[in-house]
Amino acid sequence: MIGWLGNRLYNRLYGWLDARLGIGPLLDRVLRDPVPERGGWWYTLGAAIFLLVIVQIITGIFLMLYYVPSYEEARESVIYIQDQVLLGWAVRGIHYWNMVMLVLLIGVHMLRTFFSAAYKVPRELTWVLGTLLMVLMVATAFTGGILRWDQSGYFDAVVGIKIASWTPLIGPWLAWLWRGGEVIGPATLTRTFALHVWLLPAPLVVLAGIHIALVVIQGQYGSWINYQPEPASAPPPTEDEIESHQKLEREVLSPHSRKVNLPMRTTWFFPFHVFREAVVSLGLLTVVMIIVILFPVPVEEAINPATTDYAPTSMWFFLFLDQAFLLFPGAWLIPVGAVGVPTIGYLLLVLWPWLDRSRAIEPGKRLPAIFFILVIVGSIYALAFLAASRVYNYGFINAPPP
Repeated sequence: MIGWLGNRLYNRLYGWLDARLGIGPLLDRVLRDPVPERGGWWYTLGAAIFLLVIVQIITGIFLMLYYVPSYEEARESVIYIQDQVLLGWAVRGIHYWNMVMLVLLIGVHMLRTFFSAAYKVPRELTWVLGTLLMVLMVATAFTGGILRWDQSGYFDAVVGIKIASWTPLIGPWLAWLWRGGEVIGPATLTRTFALHVWLLPAPLVVLAGIHIALVVIQGQYGSWINYQPEPASAPPPTEDEIESHQKLEREVLSPHSRKVNLPMRTTWFFPFHVFREAVVSLGLLTVVMIIVILFPVPVEEAINPATTDYAPTSMWFFLFLDQAFLLFPGAWLIPVGAVGVPTIGYLLLVLWPWLDRSRAIEPGKRLPAIFFILVIVGSIYALAFLAASRVYNYGFINAPPP
């Protein structure tokens, strides 16, 4: 029933747009794209990330209407949004928790891509762009936290600028440029605002568009299960599966195509895969809405750099880096842990398509690659757990008496 309604809607929309804009070949290329049938729910995360980015942009524009990037008024404008603007608390909560969900989804999406070996030829550039998008998204989230300009935001700026100063060769200049002088002041906030609103989102949107275009050109890359023979008990292919498979076979064999994979069973991107993407995307957005209602985003006390009662805490996705500082004590070892080790790990991720030269895509036949990603993910989680335990225990021990 869903397939019949979807095909009817597609045919009507296709005919209407093609008659007026002449975009029939483009719509056919995108919407009638053959996609792997099995494991399709795992391949909805990209669309979910795209939807949440759109939500982030919309809520960010709303917050910009009221936010004042001033050293004296930034925190007060956030409180005004939270308490006085109609549904301001909800929009601010969506903007905050939606970013948290985005960072989580990008991590899961990259893990799925890695385990599926979707970084192999001809998708190396797609993988590299994905790693760049991950860095840009985390940097955008980090700078957004600073804009609250409360105690937490101020000390996030202190730590972020300090880490920037450890960048080889250009570190001191980079820190000076971010601060806007020798000390953190009004220029620091306005420059962080520019980073969060313009300098980071602009390349993020451009690279995301190129990333999506490459996925369309190269086709959906299914899990290794899609390339294994089906059991004898599998149902016979439907008419849509046969037609989509024949189209994909022609594209794979075409010398002008960039598609190189031919799964055992395929279906159409629209309406079947679009339906799955809509379910997952709207489901995640619903989860964000529920979290917004249950966990309002706080605003901490006003900036007081001289206080001795406040314990600065890194954002949750930087807790592993916070713990790494403790593992590399000493003036010259701290930059190694804060910049050197994460940079080496990131470069290995970027270069992994060229380091993994095997043709195998099944995880069991790519044990070095699986071991590599498990070491990276395991190290991040272990360090984050240690940091969270330390921060929690500190807050518990130093909590004021009831």
